[in-house]
Amino acid sequence: MGLQITYMFDTTKIDLMKIGKAVFKNFLYISFNSLICPVLIILSIIFRSRKKKKVIFGTTPIINNKYWCQSLKEIGIEAETLMSGYYKINQKEDFDLYFEDFFPEILKKRELLYLFAPLLVWIYILKNAKIIVTTFEGIAFKKFFWRLEPILARVANIKMIVIPYGADGYMYSRIKDSSLQQVLLASYPEFARKERDITNKVFYLSKYADVVITGMMSCDGFPRWDTCVCQPIIIDTKKWQPKKEYSACNGKNGPVRILHAPNHRAFKGTEFILKVAKELKQEGYDIDLVLLENVPNEKIRETMQEVDILVEQLIATGYAMNGIEGMACGLPVLSNLENSLYTTIFKRYSYLQECPILSTTPESLKDNLKLLIENPDKRRSLGEKGRIYVEKYHSYSTFQYLFETIIRRLNGESVDLMFLFSTYDLRQEAGEKVQISDNLSTSDKQKR
Repeated sequence: MGLQITYMFDTTKIDLMKIGKAVFKNFLYISFNSLICPVLIILSIIFRSRKKKKVIFGTTPIINNKYWCQSLKEIGIEAETLMSGYYKINQKEDFDLYFEDFFPEILKKRELLYLFAPLLVWIYILKNAKIIVTTFEGIAFKKFFWRLEPILARVANIKMIVIPYGADGYMYSRIKDSSLQQVLLASYPEFARKERDITNKVFYLSKYADVVITGMMSCDGFPRWDTCVCQPIIIDTKKWQPKKEYSACNGKNGPVRILHAPNHRAFKGTEFILKVAKELKQEGYDIDLVLLENVPNEKIRETMQEVDILVEQLIATGYAMNGIEGMACGLPVLSNLENSLYTTIFKRYSYLQECPILSTTPESLKDNLKLLIENPDKRRSLGEKGRIYVEKYHSYSTFQYLFETIIRRLNGESVDLMFLFSTYDLRQEAGEKVQISDNLSTSDKQKR
């Protein structure tokens, strides 16, 4: 007797109207962009000889863009940020321009922005940009039209620098650390389904960009990087000031406050921090775990003046913006720097060997927290060293040094970007200002 299978299909769950709108929207987008692509190519030829000196950062609204842009303005380079939107943890004032700024108020509807943004944004870029700094997500085009963007830049003699931030560049199956892959799948599962698209963008833009800066992500299958920088993020060290007072409490004579500010708990290893904090309290330590999630950046900065220790991330190897903020505020920072597959290259050819972060994994978290809780002097020492490290490698002057050197390369000078930071010392740099040449060539001779 055979097994009979009955397939049930609930047609009541199909929203035909919704499907129809999506199909029409995609048809309209593809048709319209097919028409504007030749127009933009013609405009890129027309604007090729136009004198342009702006460095435009965009269009993914990562706060790094604000700091990079401000650092260049500080040394007289004309720079601005152009974003598709902004995240709720930031403020609209953090960035200079938005896609919607190119639209009359009456036309600021989501559907129209989606349709016309590539055209209007790229007209502005072609008219004004000498250099565009972007991510592997690209600038304005969606679907397969994104492949046109480096072509437009090259034809218009606009140099393209790509600096990934995370989700735009992680190709999950290429990640060397299975624990990192685990927490990425837990925190951002949708990007696993987009891996082929992400991979295509990474390899395509790696081929055609003028400069690629990948940081510690380099080790997870990226085909190219042009300078060995373990973390290109910088911070406004004037705004993020070090603590004025350090607590003498040691968990016995008074409470020690520990800050943790995850964007995604699995990715940062929050479960291990909560577990260890509970165990330490049970062992009699007087500690206060301050957990901040989805709060404005201003709140993070205020809280850092009031706590004693920052635990940033325990799974991914490296440190990110929150760790840099903590060091800038004079806090001892705990992050994972254990995996030599990621760290060795940056200790040999960059500046990671100077990093005062207390390397911590889920397994070493309790012992390292005990060390810092019981030793106020150790907390202060690491905090002060962290501030020095940030001033040297994550301040505006650091990015100015990096970007000015990149400009020299783009201007045709023979500059070794790959080993730039292996001999880097701010005290030895003359701080010579460079100009963005009007004659930047798109010749392959000047590409690595």
